[in-house]
Amino acid sequence: MKVFLSCLVCRLVTFILQKLGRGATTLPGRVALKVKRNVLSDLSKNVKVIIVTGTNGKTTSCRIIEEGLKTAGKTYFINKSGANLITGITASFIMNSTITGKNKMEYAIVECDENAFREVSRYIRADVVLVTNVFRDQLDRYGEVTHTLNAIKESVLNLPDATVCLNADCSLTYSMSKDIPNKIITYGVNVPFDKDAKEPEISDAKYCIFCKHEYKYSYHTYGHLGGFECSECGYKRKTPDFAVDSVEELKPNHSVVITDFNGDKNITKINIGGTYNIYNAIGCAAGLYALGISQENIYTALQNFNGAFGRMEQFVSGDNKINVILVKNPAGFSQTMSFLKSIEDDFTMILSLNDNAADGRDVSWIWDVDFADIFKKSNVKDIYVTGKRCYDMAIRVKYEGVGNREIKVIENEDYDKLVDIATSQGRDVYIVPTYTSMMTMRPVIAKRLGGKDFWE
Repeated sequence: MKVFLSCLVCRLVTFILQKLGRGATTLPGRVALKVKRNVLSDLSKNVKVIIVTGTNGKTTSCRIIEEGLKTAGKTYFINKSGANLITGITASFIMNSTITGKNKMEYAIVECDENAFREVSRYIRADVVLVTNVFRDQLDRYGEVTHTLNAIKESVLNLPDATVCLNADCSLTYSMSKDIPNKIITYGVNVPFDKDAKEPEISDAKYCIFCKHEYKYSYHTYGHLGGFECSECGYKRKTPDFAVDSVEELKPNHSVVITDFNGDKNITKINIGGTYNIYNAIGCAAGLYALGISQENIYTALQNFNGAFGRMEQFVSGDNKINVILVKNPAGFSQTMSFLKSIEDDFTMILSLNDNAADGRDVSWIWDVDFADIFKKSNVKDIYVTGKRCYDMAIRVKYEGVGNREIKVIENEDYDKLVDIATSQGRDVYIVPTYTSMMTMRPVIAKRLGGKDFWE
């Protein structure tokens, strides 16, 4: 009876909110959980569940997995809105179940916040857990990286029957393999993206998690990811089950790589730019394989995937494109700058920094961003900053050095003005916002240039 009541009130609240033009992503779940706290235990019984968690890449990874299930002809649902706490996840399950709590779909793709995973894992039943990576992120909320790692590890221990996909190149993530009883599938990149890449000045995992001696690296991909090894205790990167053996082409909107999926080698196109998205793609290949999806369908999904909202999302303005790339922490921001440095055509850059609770109140992390000498490139024509902390970002960019360019400020989160500026540039524009800035500006951009609501 409580399952029925929980589903009923969730539907009623969702109906009312949508009539009011609201997204209805968390409140319906919050109300449903008041009726039956463990309703997820009932809702997840008759569906194959894959949970995606980790610091960076969750939303993009969920959308790649969605493409894989769609390609395979499976029925599924996904918490598309990015409402990745227990409230949003519960609402998503209820809205895809009958009024009595029986799921209508074959598969559920669940994006789950790292801290929320602790609670979610106590109630949900999962077949696969995909862990993307662990980086320093919002220190005022998550604490240090070991806190995030322990939250994920404790959650996985609540799901002993799930197959766990781990990033073999992340010394933090892969360390879980020593402590969990689950079946493990590993993924990673066997070569550096840039053969001349130097060791990063700032690392979130410079020292061995087990014995505290400094790691030695045979190569770096980005951040602390790469061919790590501790000469003291012997902890080192494992050759992954799903791997990239070589990088043939890196373009702004796609990559071409040689993959080795359990011994099956192929030339694989990944239909989204950015080296970090190569990791997302290979991790999803491992996750889809663990769900029983054929490798043929996996290759097709990687080739057809078109991006997720706010993550390499493109809007068209005349002959030009306005691109939105979400950043949340130093590692993701640094990789975005590296990606933008690879672009040869002229473009305008807009950086937007907020300090709302979902962004992290402490914005000092922007000083750890590696701008990759991007402002030495003459094709970065104009630089704008906006958001609640626009002047903090302006100072950070000024100290980076921008040559004779003017750093232009869009005050008061005036996103209508931002769109006016972006559409009048006569060239491509790359907007790099933090989370709440992206969630506020995106509806303005979509209204002007066309696009779905974020929950669709």
